[in-house]
Amino acid sequence: MERRDRLVQEYRHDPYFVREKYPEPSVCQECGVVFQDGIFEWVKHPPKDAGNITCPACLRIQENYEGGMVILEGGFLRTHWEDIRNLLENTADRETRERPLERILEWRNEDDGSVVIRTTYEHIARRMGEAVNKAYKGELDLHYPGDEKYVRAHWSRDQ
Repeated sequence: MERRDRLVQEYRHDPYFVREKYPEPSVCQECGVVFQDGIFEWVKHPPKDAGNITCPACLRIQENYEGGMVILEGGFLRTHWEDIRNLLENTADRETRERPLERILEWRNEDDGSVVIRTTYEHIARRMGEAVNKAYKGELDLHYPGDEKYVRAHWSRDQ
């Protein structure tokens, strides 16, 4: 039987963030994102004295470890795919510019006509699902399984 009287909750951490602080400044040797002033950001000219790291997003990509998933389906998707794809790409680009660790791992067209998009973290998946739902209506279900930092956004519209 699970105890529910505990005041202290165990913190679920992201295994792709190191417990110690990254040296500042640091540049990801894979994607070029810079860690400085406690955050990851894209900069045009990385500092010359920066150390080399591999950022959490690149580690997730290397290990194929998703933090979110968007599932799109329905007849409306098939008839409006070009517009929906452009919206999703623009949303993902904007999210990645603002939050460098939020990226797309994979776009996959399934045999049944649905589309599955796997992402590095949950925010970009949620934003992509919300963007499609706001623009084209339909049904959006955001599911956060357990206590994990993960979201499954499922959008559908038949016509």
